[in-house]
Amino acid sequence: MATTAATTSELILAPEQEVDTPCLVVDEAILRRNIERMQAFADRVGVGLRPHIKTHKTPEITRMQLVAGAIGITCAKVGEAEVMVEQAGVTDILLAYPTVGEPKIRRIVALLERARIVVAVDSPAAAEALSSAMTRHGRTLEVCVEVNTGQ
Repeated sequence: MATTAATTSELILAPEQEVDTPCLVVDEAILRRNIERMQAFADRVGVGLRPHIKTHKTPEITRMQLVAGAIGITCAKVGEAEVMVEQAGVTDILLAYPTVGEPKIRRIVALLERARIVVAVDSPAAAEALSSAMTRHGRTLEVCVEVNTGQ
């Protein structure tokens, strides 16, 4: 199978540039356009946009999404949420996966001092574990119940 080299106009980086991987390389014009298009869609259909940061994981892009109108963000892990609160100033975060273990619970409790944290739960056991943990810490935690409809 023959391959052809990309022309300079097709490259994000100039041919003489070198980057070490892993590395996030973004065409800023395309990024801004995508953020604006997604926010415009959410606005048009009347929903609050809460983008998942799992792909970019960068405070800079998160701030761009918030400035464009996102109501908050979604993170996979407590550590991602901590970075976004500390470095991007995010004050509304959905944790997409149930949080297990006392060390992570303590970190969520600390985050609750600076941000609205909502945790998705997918089972009664996960909800009960979080409820017990929050009771021990004297806190209330919002949850989003995920329902698997078998798709």
